[in-house]
Amino acid sequence: MPMALLVLIFAVAGFVGTHFLFSHIARPWAVATFGGSGFRIFYSLVATTFLVVILAAYHESPHGPMAWSPDNLGLQLVFDVAGYFAVALFMASLIGNPALVGANLNGLSTRQPSGVFLITRHPMMFAIAIWLVVHLLILPSLRDLIASTGLVVLALWGSWLQDAKKTAQSGREWGLWVSRTPFWPDLRQIGHLGLNWVVAVVPWLLATWMEMRIMQSPVGVWYLFPDLPY
Repeated sequence: MPMALLVLIFAVAGFVGTHFLFSHIARPWAVATFGGSGFRIFYSLVATTFLVVILAAYHESPHGPMAWSPDNLGLQLVFDVAGYFAVALFMASLIGNPALVGANLNGLSTRQPSGVFLITRHPMMFAIAIWLVVHLLILPSLRDLIASTGLVVLALWGSWLQDAKKTAQSGREWGLWVSRTPFWPDLRQIGHLGLNWVVAVVPWLLATWMEMRIMQSPVGVWYLFPDLPY
C-alpha cells in the first residue's frame, strides 16, 4: 500500500479518535488541565493538525483505480439530488440549532420543533454524512473510501453520543427535545426546509464546482457541460 494511503488512514483515525476522546472520555481531564479556554485552543490545534495531514495525504494518495466509472448520468443525478438536499440541510442547520457548540438549552423542553428539526435534530451532521456518501458514488477510489468512511462515522456516531451527553448535562431539556424530534432524517418532512431550498442554490453550485476540481472532470450539474474548464 502506498505510504500516502497509510498516512491517510492514520490521520483519519487520529481525527475521529481524538474527537471522541476529547468530546467525552478525556474531556474532564483536559478541561481540568488546560482550563475552559485553554482546552478549546488545545483541541482546535489537535483537530486542525490532523485535518491538515488528512488533506495533504489525500492529495498525495493515488487517484485511482475507481471501483466503477463515474461517467454515468444516473449516478450524477443521484449525486445532484442528494447533494442538493444535503446542502439545504446544512444551510438550515445554521439557525436556531440547539445541537451547535455553546447553544443555550434553557427552555428547550418547551420548544416545539419546526422547520428542519421536523426532519432531524442533527441536520448539520446528516448533511455532512449524506454529502460524503454521494461523494463516494462519483469518486469510488480507495483514498475517498478511507476519508469518507471515517468522517461519516464521526458524523453519525458523534450525533448519537451528543444526544447522550446533552441529556446527561441538561436532563429534561434535551430529553424532551429528543422525544419530539427524529434522529434519522424523515424524508416525508422535506417540505419544511422552506426557503432553504432557495438559499442552498449558490453553496450547492460552489460545492459541486469544488468536487469537479478535485475529480478533474465534470460532475453533478457540471456534468451537463463537459466542455467547461476544470
